[in-house]
Amino acid sequence: MGFSREELAEKFLRTYVKPFTAKDMRKVLNTLGFSASLEDAVNFLCSSPNVLELEDGRFVTHAGAFTGEIFSIVPTAAEADQGVFVPGDRCMPFVETDRISSTLRFYVKGKKVPYKVGVFDSDDAIDMFMLYGEEYAPQYIASDPANKDLDLVSRDFELSNTVKLTGLDLDYLAEKYGYKKGDRILCCVTDWNAGKLNMMILHSDETRFDKGEIGEKRIEWFSELEKRLLECFEKRGPMTSIEEQLVTVFFENRRTLCVPYCGSMEEFLFKHTNKISFEHYGVETRLWRKGEEVPAFGKWNSTLALLNNELKKNITFAEYTLNSIPEFVYDQIVLDALYQKKTDYVKYALDFICRDDFSLDDIQIQKIILSLKERYAILQKDYNWFADQTLGAVRKKTLELYGNVSSLVRKIDFLGELILNFPSQEVVVLAQLHGHILRMLETIASDPTAEETADALLLSLDGMEWNFEDIKGILESSLAKEKQSQFKVIKGGSCVASRMSSFKKK
Repeated sequence: MGFSREELAEKFLRTYVKPFTAKDMRKVLNTLGFSASLEDAVNFLCSSPNVLELEDGRFVTHAGAFTGEIFSIVPTAAEADQGVFVPGDRCMPFVETDRISSTLRFYVKGKKVPYKVGVFDSDDAIDMFMLYGEEYAPQYIASDPANKDLDLVSRDFELSNTVKLTGLDLDYLAEKYGYKKGDRILCCVTDWNAGKLNMMILHSDETRFDKGEIGEKRIEWFSELEKRLLECFEKRGPMTSIEEQLVTVFFENRRTLCVPYCGSMEEFLFKHTNKISFEHYGVETRLWRKGEEVPAFGKWNSTLALLNNELKKNITFAEYTLNSIPEFVYDQIVLDALYQKKTDYVKYALDFICRDDFSLDDIQIQKIILSLKERYAILQKDYNWFADQTLGAVRKKTLELYGNVSSLVRKIDFLGELILNFPSQEVVVLAQLHGHILRMLETIASDPTAEETADALLLSLDGMEWNFEDIKGILESSLAKEKQSQFKVIKGGSCVASRMSSFKKK
């Protein structure tokens, strides 16, 4: 079975391990049959979650950044007692974030370590996936093949008291390689794309690894990690996720953090720092200074790049306009018009797309109409209304929420840098909701299993609608207040002057 051009382009970003330039990427895209400009290549790279931009204008993939880099893990007492070590989030940021940990393959001296299933208290299980964000941990746990009978939707995404988790067979490691409770496992990625890692056991009774000078170096390692994380908070803020924060810190400091005497993230967070902890950030979780509210704004986003953080695109909150709507959203709007049997699909789509957009001129609108007609002609040919009843209902509800959220974003956008006067946590939630809804629309558009998970999508939508209603009134009140402050009554006359300069885009 052959790969499509798109799949081959993505495979390049999953397997290439050397630094490269945008010109190199353009050559790859052109070789694959894409007519790509240098700007297209840069946009393609900047939109990829698996690419890092280096300071010299070059790029490196996550595969290139972390293949061969060392990290360590110490199985917990509960895991050692059951003879099961669950990788969970302990390989972050060295492996692919979206990869289910039970699909990682570990090798010792070329031999694959077998897996086995253990039963864990749900609270302990969540701790094993906390770096993905507390809000996502139950989904990662439910994705474990051992929990195929766990129906999170019927349980409103609440875990049972105990859950099954697939992990490495510690009894096998004990028999073959002398593993015992308290030993440390040293790992490195050998094939990022395939999820392959080499591992070796550092026995706790071997003085050269666990005590004396090496033990002191490990204590220094924890101090170094704490220092670098605090520096990253100051320079870059909360970033898009815990994973992105760790990718940045470990890659930029790999010469001092990815070393044979390294500790583990789990040890650091629960035993070796009183300055950093998991803190709530909107509807998500971040690593941040312990006991402090995670701020929405700081010197790291003086350009108001809040949506840039959430969308992983070069779009700032103050630049968010219709032009930033992804193509798959246009397609979903057209499909929704077909689902609802709208006779004037162009008017329906324009009413949805152009709602509260203050930046469009007639030429831009005509381009949108042309694009809509082209997409309608293509999608209408294969559209089956009867087969779309399940996803059609989910799409319709998702687009309704997307329209309400993006409408509020545009209204705030119109005020430019006055966004700094808005309540920061509510702005954070708005941006996060926008990102979550976009990802849901992308799932509906491209995931072949989306119909099977329709109930879960609807339940998630209910939660997002509740979150939006919770912040909507607060933000609209701030919006009205800021708009009102832009007008003043001229003394001695009846005219009202508007300080329109305040409305200019930044």
